[in-house]
Amino acid sequence: MKFPWTKVAVIALMLFTVTKTNGLPLGLLDEGVEPWNNETIGVITERLDQMNFPFEVKYNVDVYNYIKRYTTAGYKDAELILGRSSIYFPIFEHYLSLYQLPQELKYLPIVESGLIPDIKSHAGAAGLWQFVPVTARYFDLSINNQVDERLNPHEATEAAVKLLAYLYREFQDWALVMAAYNCGAGRVQKAIKQARCNNYWDLIPYLPAESRKYVPRFIAATYLVKHHEDHGLTPRYPSYDLQNTEVHRVYDYIRLYDVSQKCGLNFAEVKKLNPGYVNNYVPKSKAGNLLSLPASASDAFQRFLEEKGIESTKATMPEGTFKSTYKVVAGDRIETLAMLFNCSIEDLMAWNGLRTAEVTVNQSITVYFPKQPAAKP
Repeated sequence: MKFPWTKVAVIALMLFTVTKTNGLPLGLLDEGVEPWNNETIGVITERLDQMNFPFEVKYNVDVYNYIKRYTTAGYKDAELILGRSSIYFPIFEHYLSLYQLPQELKYLPIVESGLIPDIKSHAGAAGLWQFVPVTARYFDLSINNQVDERLNPHEATEAAVKLLAYLYREFQDWALVMAAYNCGAGRVQKAIKQARCNNYWDLIPYLPAESRKYVPRFIAATYLVKHHEDHGLTPRYPSYDLQNTEVHRVYDYIRLYDVSQKCGLNFAEVKKLNPGYVNNYVPKSKAGNLLSLPASASDAFQRFLEEKGIESTKATMPEGTFKSTYKVVAGDRIETLAMLFNCSIEDLMAWNGLRTAEVTVNQSITVYFPKQPAAKP
């Protein structure tokens, strides 16, 4: 087959790659905003060179356009994204750590959803990671008239990390993984065959239009988080109760409205923390469902469970011990916590009413330590 060199040359010209020596032609930047000069482009390029990315990085026009969009015309949205990162980055970091994937992948949902957990697309994708129903169900996310786990930050993140790990096993390159996450593994494999290579930057002309800009958008999102202060951007943080949360695993039917009333919480904030419960209640589940609440309501929520006669998640204090609590941080596993607290996994499960040997970030767990014997006089 005759290779379309003319077409490739035209596209290559359109996707002109910027180098340190020649800067970016000013006319190629977005219209409607005063263009950057070559000195500014040089500073941004130097910052990008000092950043860590999990793949080979090249700086084409799209990279600078998206950085410019975040830091100029779109700065208000960018500041909201930066603020929401305080809620969701610890969750991303936790599951990326559990599955031993690069932490830099936590910036991917900025591209996918702008860190809006209940956002939905016209194509039927939903949530922080923008799962379509067929992919969501393949990775064990439930979608029914009670729950849409694509909207649950914890459940959706674990599914997304599993998908990313699956794609990496196939492509062994994170730029290709991102392209496949966007347009599907089959489209990327087809592009590889057409281009006769497996380098993302060389594949660009053979990818769907959106996927051609996907990695540049990721680079720009990473730059935004790392260098927003250099552009005078200030994160617009959500309320303290939305940032400082605890996760509870519950097994019985609970109405979110009842929780908000009994615990003195704002219902809108309870709903915002738990968008996956589409009818505003947590359904009964043998495996348990995750309920995120402001940390300030932890004691009130335990009293609410007791008043409702719902199975408590806390065990009776063993004799000869004193009680302590620990809030799970990103990367914690129940196995490592058992070693840390010198107890068994079974102890931690019993003390916290857990039916599965799993913990997640921001989950408060109870630990009992043996009392020290009284000192002899």
